[in-house]
Amino acid sequence: MANNLPMMLATQVPMIEVRAAHTLLREALQPALGEPESWRKARQALAPRATVENGIAVLEISGVLAYRPDLGDMFFDGFEDSSEVLAAYRRLQTDPEAKAVVLNVNSPGGFSVGGAEIADAVFKSTKPTVAWVGGMMCSLAYWIGSQASAVISTRSAMVGSIGAYVSVVDFHRMLANAGIEVKVFRNKEGTFKAAGMPGAPITDDQAAEFTRQAQRSFDVFRVDVLRARNAIPDEAMQGQVFDGQQAKRHGLVDALGDLEYAKAVARRLAKGQPV
Repeated sequence: MANNLPMMLATQVPMIEVRAAHTLLREALQPALGEPESWRKARQALAPRATVENGIAVLEISGVLAYRPDLGDMFFDGFEDSSEVLAAYRRLQTDPEAKAVVLNVNSPGGFSVGGAEIADAVFKSTKPTVAWVGGMMCSLAYWIGSQASAVISTRSAMVGSIGAYVSVVDFHRMLANAGIEVKVFRNKEGTFKAAGMPGAPITDDQAAEFTRQAQRSFDVFRVDVLRARNAIPDEAMQGQVFDGQQAKRHGLVDALGDLEYAKAVARRLAKGQPV
């Protein structure tokens, strides 16, 4: 049973959340009981919104991207289900009324699981896709948006944060001061099993493994960005965030404009015209 911490590709997202006992129990029982109908309806209500008008589809991607997040995260912390984003995008690919797609992005990034698949779908799309950002398109959100046929941003938008990290809260000393010790008993080959277990100390080998995971995720991130936008220099992929004008200067975006301009670009691309 896997227990590694999820990889983060975001600017400002908490890794640790406190849940009530009944929430933990519910999550433990959920695989056996299945998701109640009311929960499925709630997820549908929170699914990313997609509209089609005059041949141009607009798919909204907002909040922290995570694969099948808890409903509490979606209601109270603004999480977006990356699996639903992918499903919505695929539906637009088969919608005969949608000649092109605009991704209306406002996201700081999120968890890597489920994100690369959205990026692949955008990169391989049979329909022109334009990514537009008026707020934030950072980290995982930029990974996805960078794969579009064109990337448009406003001047004040926040773009970039190309990088990855693993965040672990190490509070074993605090527990030790309270007379509490968390002991983890592993099989002899399991050097990295239960690494990051709350309350347990993190070994040097485990710290090195977390760093390796972050580096691996970044390497894949970088390769995908460059396959679509090969003019981005290495110095613009060090985790920093740019405003729209800076992002354009570094090649992260193609042009500055509002959502209507992004729709106009999508319309031209759908007709086979240059941007």
